[in-house]
Amino acid sequence: MKYKNFIRKALIYSGNPMKQLFFFLLLFSCVSTSAQVFQAVVATDGSGTYTTIQAALNACPDNVRSIVFVKNGIYNEQVTVGSSTVASAKLISLIGESANGVIITHSQSRAASGSPTFEDVCTVKIYAKDFYAENLTVQNTAGNTGMAEAMYTAGDRQTFKNCRFLGYQDTYRSRKATRGYFENCWLEGATDFIYAGGINIFDNCTINSVSGGCATAPEDADVSISKTATVCGKFIRVGFFFRNCNLTANSNVAAGACYLGRPWNTTSGSIYLNCKLGSHINAAGWQAWGGNETTASFAEYNSMDVNGNPVDVSGRISWSFQLPKADVDNLMTTTHIFSLENGTTVYNPIPLCVAPASPVIISLAPSSITWNKVDSISGYVVLKDGNYLTAVTDTTYTDKSGISGVYSVKSIGLFGQLSKASSIPTSVENPVETTVTATMVNKIIYLHQTASIQLYSTTGKIMGSSENCDTYSVKDFSKGIYLLRIKDSNGRIRTQKLIF
Repeated sequence: MKYKNFIRKALIYSGNPMKQLFFFLLLFSCVSTSAQVFQAVVATDGSGTYTTIQAALNACPDNVRSIVFVKNGIYNEQVTVGSSTVASAKLISLIGESANGVIITHSQSRAASGSPTFEDVCTVKIYAKDFYAENLTVQNTAGNTGMAEAMYTAGDRQTFKNCRFLGYQDTYRSRKATRGYFENCWLEGATDFIYAGGINIFDNCTINSVSGGCATAPEDADVSISKTATVCGKFIRVGFFFRNCNLTANSNVAAGACYLGRPWNTTSGSIYLNCKLGSHINAAGWQAWGGNETTASFAEYNSMDVNGNPVDVSGRISWSFQLPKADVDNLMTTTHIFSLENGTTVYNPIPLCVAPASPVIISLAPSSITWNKVDSISGYVVLKDGNYLTAVTDTTYTDKSGISGVYSVKSIGLFGQLSKASSIPTSVENPVETTVTATMVNKIIYLHQTASIQLYSTTGKIMGSSENCDTYSVKDFSKGIYLLRIKDSNGRIRTQKLIF
């Protein structure tokens, strides 16, 4: 409403171009200074813009990328974007402060509650495309009481990094004709806890069994690789792919009590590539289910034990098979697997999961910290003692209460991806900079007192270092901007910019 008043006044002064320009510049100034890195910040203690995740998501506009940051806390709620009948046009990135600290939780099973559908009991349901999530936990704590979903992905191109999905039966469900990618995630359950349709790739994930049962129960695959296109001469039903994953179990799970999967339907597929299998995996590998296994694709390549030694697969059930390396190399790439959904938008999730470059702290003053500019990002998160403090678009932050504690900075990618914390930590309480200074003549750095130095590029890469020195040559370095970190014998630090 306040912006409408500015516009109205500008129009009133339409006969006076200078006054009209003044009001529009003032309006632009107000809009610019109120711009935020995050569409919303969610915090249970009221320190954000919303106290529930659902309220924050409801406020996100359609068709533009909205980054929602969730501070550490337990969020007792069911979260939904869109519905089973109307998909959402929201483009959401849901970013948690930490995977163990942000917990979205619900406790309900279909049998115990008398609910007929998984959608009623599921903790988080996303009926939207291009959803991205990082650093959070989604759980259903109903336990061994029947089907109790934690996460349902019902839109194409959903990407998850460093997330945890916890439950017992049917923890994670995916919809047919959708594609999903999981990087460095933890999926946990007992009975069929990764199940249903779609094409899903799990890279470097932990698949943890909390009791006996099957890790996967794939449904009908809507696409397959013809056996004439394979070296192994088998149909490959395109469903769940696990690459470089660790299959683990709770300490109370008996050896041989678990299976890699069972076929929920006739043309289903689960494939494990270069995975480490704990002793809880039965020697047969897979379980039959009503004859569906005769047309299913349940396969492995280079399965290992927890120590990296080849697993003895001689006892595997007869209808499973081992893949040759040629099929893995030619047919199991991310690009090829996701391209098999004909007529769909290209989906290349791996670059999405690459963290942006970390900032480098340039200077620390009694009330502010400053860092270098990182290109192609949306802003920075400032942390104090490891906890979220604020998000900014500038390369400096002033703490009105004075700099005390340990400060660090993370870059925020265009999809909300977080970098590692700043590679040069800020000082602790009552910081005191070293009095050692440096000058440079003919590409030789001269210190006014013996100290240790490190030379960084503006992207945070260490370019050189020297201990207890008073001179340092940079004649072999190319021209550019560098950051020199000086540390004296008392451990006091200062950083200064060098241009040569």
